[in-house]
Amino acid sequence: MNGGLQLSVPGAILALVFACAISALLFWMLRVPPPVSPEIARAVRSVGAVRTIFVPILEAYYSARAVELASRLGQEQKAKILLGFVVEVPRTLSLGVPMPSVEERGRHALERAGEIVATHHLQSTAEMIRAREAGEGITRAARDHDVDLIVLGIAPQTGFVEGSTERVAEALFRQAPCEVIIDRLAETSIGAAAPE
Repeated sequence: MNGGLQLSVPGAILALVFACAISALLFWMLRVPPPVSPEIARAVRSVGAVRTIFVPILEAYYSARAVELASRLGQEQKAKILLGFVVEVPRTLSLGVPMPSVEERGRHALERAGEIVATHHLQSTAEMIRAREAGEGITRAARDHDVDLIVLGIAPQTGFVEGSTERVAEALFRQAPCEVIIDRLAETSIGAAAPE
C-alpha cells in the first residue's frame, strides 16, 4: 500500500467550502464599521436611553396597535412597558366612584395589551388611571412613573377637531414630561380599519 497522500474530489470541495465560510466569518467579525457623525451617534444613544414606555389605552384596536409599536421600539434595550387604561370620571361624580362596566372593559383591554408585550419578552405593568380628563391623567401617570416615552394610538378618521382623543393629544403635546409619539394611521394604511 502506498503511504502517499490521497486526494479525493469531494474532500477538496468540502475543504474549500469550509475555508470560504471561515474567511467570510472572520471578515464579518473583524471589519471596522464606518464612522458615523456625532449627530447620528447622539440620535442612536437617545433612542437607546428609553427605558420606560407608557401606552395609554383609549380605543381598543388602535391602542393595541400602539402597544405593539411601543414593544418593538423598546425591544432592543429591554424597556419596561407601562400600560394604563384611562377612566374619565365626570366632574359631577366623585373621582373614586365605582364604574363597573368601564372598569371591566379596562381590565380586559389591559390583559390583551399585556399579552402583546409578553410576546416580545418585555416586562409590563398595568394600572387603571382615573382622572377628570384623560390628558391630565396620562400626564400625571407619566410623571409618577418617570416615563421616557408615551405612545398613543388613535383612529385614522380622527382629525384635530374638538373631541376626546384630540383633547388628549393636545394636552400631551402641551404638558407631557417626556417624548410623545402619536400613532394615527392614514385611512389607506394596512390595518387602518379596526376589526368589527
